[in-house]
Amino acid sequence: MRILLISPNQEMLPDPVVPLGLAYLSSSLKAKGYEVRILDLCFEENPLTALEQAFRDFQPEVLGLSMRNVDNVAFPETVSYLPFFRELIQTCRRLTSAPIVLGGSGFTLMPREILEYLEADGGVVGEGEEAFPQVLSQGKELASHRVDGWIRPRGEGPIRPARIADLDSLPAPDFDGIRLDTYYRRGGMGSLQTKRGCPLTCIYCTYPLIEGIQIRLRRSEQVVREAEALVQRGIGNAFIVDNIFNHPERHAREVCQALMEKKVSLRWSCYAHPAFFTAPLAMEMKEAGCTGVEFGTDSGSPLVLAGLGKNFSPEDIRRATRLAKEIGLEVCHSLSLGAPGDTEETLRETFALMEEIAPTAVIAMIGLRIFPGTGLARLAMEEGLLSPTHNFLSPVFYIAPNIRGKIIGLAKAKAAIHPNWIFPGLGINISVSLQAKLRRIGIKGPLWEHMKILRGRPMIRRGPHA
Repeated sequence: MRILLISPNQEMLPDPVVPLGLAYLSSSLKAKGYEVRILDLCFEENPLTALEQAFRDFQPEVLGLSMRNVDNVAFPETVSYLPFFRELIQTCRRLTSAPIVLGGSGFTLMPREILEYLEADGGVVGEGEEAFPQVLSQGKELASHRVDGWIRPRGEGPIRPARIADLDSLPAPDFDGIRLDTYYRRGGMGSLQTKRGCPLTCIYCTYPLIEGIQIRLRRSEQVVREAEALVQRGIGNAFIVDNIFNHPERHAREVCQALMEKKVSLRWSCYAHPAFFTAPLAMEMKEAGCTGVEFGTDSGSPLVLAGLGKNFSPEDIRRATRLAKEIGLEVCHSLSLGAPGDTEETLRETFALMEEIAPTAVIAMIGLRIFPGTGLARLAMEEGLLSPTHNFLSPVFYIAPNIRGKIIGLAKAKAAIHPNWIFPGLGINISVSLQAKLRRIGIKGPLWEHMKILRGRPMIRRGPHA
C-alpha cells in the first residue's frame, strides 16, 4: 500500500522546524512493509502545486497529514493554520478518493473538533508509530476494530491516546523527502529526541496531554547513533526537542557522556528546568557540545510561579542562570506576561529579576494560549473567560484581568530598553528578514543565542502592533 505523509507546516518563526515525528512515523511504516513518501511543504512557494505533483508521481492509496500546531500561540498577532490545512484537504479530495488520516501534536490536543472542521476520515490521537500501522491493517477501509488513539468522525466515548512503551523499539527516523540541508541552511538546526513524557504540573502545558505523564527514556546509545547520522548528513547543530532535557538528571548525564565518548561533533541546545540544573550536569552538557539552554521561567514572582504550578523559585532561576553562564552556556528565559495572579507589581518583580541575571535573551509571550484539558482552561471557565461549550479552535489567551489593558504598553516599554528581549506576539526583535540576514552570514543554532549582538541597538519592529 502506498502512503503519502504530508507535513503542512509552513511557519518560519522563530525557525522552520524539522518534522521529526513524521520521520519516525515514516520509518515505522516502512518497517511494516508499506511504501511511503513524505511531502514536506515547509519551503514550497506553491504548496497546492506540490501536492498535485505528488499525487501524479506517487498515486497514494492513503494520506496522512501531521499537524504540529494549530496556530502560532502568539497574542495579539495570532495566526491560525487551520484554514490552510482545510484548503489542503479540499485539494486532496479533488485529486483522490483515498482516505485522509490526521495526526500530530496539534491534532492530539483537539481531535474531535479538528476532525469535524477539516472533514477528514479519521485521526490518530497520541503517538502514531505503532497505532497508524494498526489502523492500516485492513487496507484502505481503515480499522473497524478498536485501536488506541484511533477516532472516526462522529465517534463517541473517551479517547485513549496511543502511547509507545519502548521508544527504543522505534527504527531511526526516515528523512527521505525532508530537506534537511534546507532546514539547516534556513533554520540553523536539526532535531534530536532523548525521551517522551512529562510528569510536571504546569497548569497551561500541553506536553502531558500530547506525550503522557509517564517519562519514557531512550537509550543513550540510540540517541548518539541518530546524532552521528545528522552529522554525516552535514548537520552541525541540533535542538533536543524533549520538553525538559535535564530531568531526570541521570539520563541527561548518560546522554552527554555517550556523546563525549563517541566524540560526536554536534553542537546542540535544549529546554531546561532551573531546579534540576546542577553544576556537574552543566559541565558535561558543555563538554558534550551544548551551546545554550532555554529555561521555561514564565515569571520572577513566587506568587505567580506557585499559581502556574511551577516547582521552582526565583532563587532557582538565579542559581541556574549563574551556573550556565559560569560554564560558558548561552541562556534564554521564556516569560508569560499576564499569567494568573499577575499584577503590575509581580511584573516588576519579573522584569527586575531578568535585569539582575542578564541572560543572553528573553522571549516574552503576552498571555497564555488556553488549550482544553489543562488546568488553565478550568481556571478560565471558573473566572468566566470561557464557557463550558467553548470551541478551542478559536484561540483565546489568558491575561490576568487587572493588567489586561496595560500589558501591551508595559511590554513595549521593556522592549524599547532591552533589544535582546523578543516579543513574538508584537513582532518585536523577531522577523523573517532578521532571521534570513543572520542565517546568510552563517549563524547556526537558535537565533536567541546571538541576540546579545543587538544590545545597544534599537529594537526591530514588525507588524501593526509594534
